Amino acid sequence: MFFLQLMLGSLLLPPMMSSGFRHSLSMWLTHISGPTQFPEFSAVLMLDDIQVGYYDTNIDQILKVGGGGEKGAELDLGQLTLDVLQEIVMEMRMRLDMVRKQLNLTSPGVYVQQRMGACGVQEDGQPYFIMVRDGANGHDADSIHFNTTHFLYSGGDGWDFQFDTKREVYEQMRFKTFLTLCGLTLRNLLKSEKHLVMRRVRPRLRLLSQPGGGGAQITCLATDFYPRHINLTLLRDGEPVDEEEMTVGSVLPNGNGLYQLRKTLVVDEEELQRKHKYTCAASHLSLDNRLDVSWRAESFHSFRVYAISAPVVLVVVVVLLGVIMCV
Repeated sequence: MFFLQLMLGSLLLPPMMSSGFRHSLSMWLTHISGPTQFPEFSAVLMLDDIQVGYYDTNIDQILKVGGGGEKGAELDLGQLTLDVLQEIVMEMRMRLDMVRKQLNLTSPGVYVQQRMGACGVQEDGQPYFIMVRDGANGHDADSIHFNTTHFLYSGGDGWDFQFDTKREVYEQMRFKTFLTLCGLTLRNLLKSEKHLVMRRVRPRLRLLSQPGGGGAQITCLATDFYPRHINLTLLRDGEPVDEEEMTVGSVLPNGNGLYQLRKTLVVDEEELQRKHKYTCAASHLSLDNRLDVSWRAESFHSFRVYAISAPVVLVVVVVLLGVIMCV
């Protein structure tokens, strides 16, 4: 559950672009204590929302996952990055013991500690922030946020550990070093994976309508676009429909490295009789102009021609066969 929360939380990183934030590098780390078939320690490396690397203590090297080059080959991020990873392995071992004591997790068995670390750079490529968040066995432990001017520590449920002044100064110096290293690694990856993170894939836009509940369900759907930021609007006679009237989904992965988003409006028979014109419109970085597709509502009965029952299909088939035989 905690790892899922972290993964969902990572989706909050890209929207910071609006305040000068440009790209992020994040690492998702898992340490398992106890007898399992999994590596004791593993890490997934993400550039923005793209997985680019994988590491575990069995292979003891960072492997390339996506992008250019040979998949599964070593991803060369420099010996210093590998040294930091190995240092984090030792730290997380000690950290899990500490967390277990704090959260009173004393019974024998398998225990899992998870950590998400991320850094971001601004438009000019300068490091902007770094953060680390820890959890153990589904419990939120603590987190640290650091940028060039602020150091913020916060504890989770049941976690009452606090830094003294000396420890806080040490951690600030340590995180300043990590911020510099993470920023350097991020810039190097942006160069090698530029074709992925800088790509622009136009959305496929559709306006779907189907009968239901005595009226109709109108869905504005955008699929297969990248990057994930999109402005999708459903208009009624040229005016935006209030989002409180609709069911608005989240931007979801499409399973192919691209994204999808849908907004659905339910209208009744009386609304259909007014024969409004509905337009699904999208603005996206891949588009020079707004993309839109329209549909004009008819009465409820106009939808029924698309819902052909089995007996009707059978009659149509028999008629067609008769025509063919006559010919």
